[in-house]
Amino acid sequence: MAETKKIKIAVSIQSEVQYFSLGPLLKELARRRYSIYIIGDFHENNVDGYREMAARTRRLLIKEGFQPLDLSSVAHIMFDLCLTPYIDERIKAERFMKYEYGTLNIKPNPTYMPIFMEKFHAFLCQSTVTRQLLSAYGKTFAVDNLRFYNKRRIVTKQPKSKPVVLFAPTYNDKNSIEKVSKTIKELKKNYYVIAKGHHGVEYLKANVALKSALQDIADEYYGSDTELADLIMRADVCLFDNSSAIAEALYAGTPCAIITDDLDYFKLGDIHTSQYEFVKNGIIPYTNKISDVIKTIRIAMSDKYITRQQKLSKEIFSQEFKTGIKGYVEAIEYMLYDQVAQDYIKLHNYIINEKEQKDKKYERCNKELETCKGLVVRQNEMLGQYAEGKLYKLASKIYKIEGRIRNVKN
Repeated sequence: MAETKKIKIAVSIQSEVQYFSLGPLLKELARRRYSIYIIGDFHENNVDGYREMAARTRRLLIKEGFQPLDLSSVAHIMFDLCLTPYIDERIKAERFMKYEYGTLNIKPNPTYMPIFMEKFHAFLCQSTVTRQLLSAYGKTFAVDNLRFYNKRRIVTKQPKSKPVVLFAPTYNDKNSIEKVSKTIKELKKNYYVIAKGHHGVEYLKANVALKSALQDIADEYYGSDTELADLIMRADVCLFDNSSAIAEALYAGTPCAIITDDLDYFKLGDIHTSQYEFVKNGIIPYTNKISDVIKTIRIAMSDKYITRQQKLSKEIFSQEFKTGIKGYVEAIEYMLYDQVAQDYIKLHNYIINEKEQKDKKYERCNKELETCKGLVVRQNEMLGQYAEGKLYKLASKIYKIEGRIRNVKN
């Protein structure tokens, strides 16, 4: 149970999908009398389209009963704990816990690079895959996928003359407008196509044409204000590229297939992506050819592949993770109140501080070395100019004459 002291918890939310990942938990924390500060960059510039994303996220939060705050208004507050998908130096907190709004090892590069992960004290992990991987950086907790919290499979009202396929391409895969358009047109030969726009597709100006292709050609289009989980529960089968939506379909038990040019596009060094491993092990069917997409989906809907995907789902989303809100609350309260956890946080901070001091020392030495190199270059330039001068030439002649006189004497 929470102590009588009013605990301040910061929650960083920059998009609608991030709220959908935490919504039920935030309401429970508020009910438990924690002081919840929902923080976003709600005054983003609109150069790339982020302002609209921020504005719509803010409207959603207000609709859900929260009063979102801009980052600039909390700069003076030291929070007891911060829940965030990414560390933001503008938020000050004694403990940082990472929450997932996509799970599995779908984009290890750049998601799991040390620069983004090492300052987290703990990780709320929704699968055995991320729990094992992120233990390299800190303490991990098994928690549920709240995007499916209290959801049931939807029976579509649309006459099912064709099976329903959900197509949800991500925004930073190698997706050309032509490729997406042709894929949807091919799917429509045999399926009723629902398209879901990633928030990067929905808002970013660079993806306006991609969004238009999804809207104009699919039978139905939904933006980022619609929960992906609802669409997955409605679909008969899903088609994704290198998207974390793969994990969502596996969690929900909806058959899925993959179309992409490179399954390992987001690998990190020798760390392969989850989808690469699933395809290699014959669990998810895959194609890189639009002409084979219908065949690939049929394979995904076969009994053999449905059984394989269901087996995988039970393994990576085991019962240990199926704890609803409870698992999150227990993890948060452990990090807030457990004495061993407090010592762990101190030790973690000590290690990070030591590293930062070494990095600063290295940076200072590097700057001094560059300064010395600059001095050497300038001195060489001055020597070069001196060697070309009249005084230097006259002095050279005098030294030569002096040398001859000495030789004669000898």
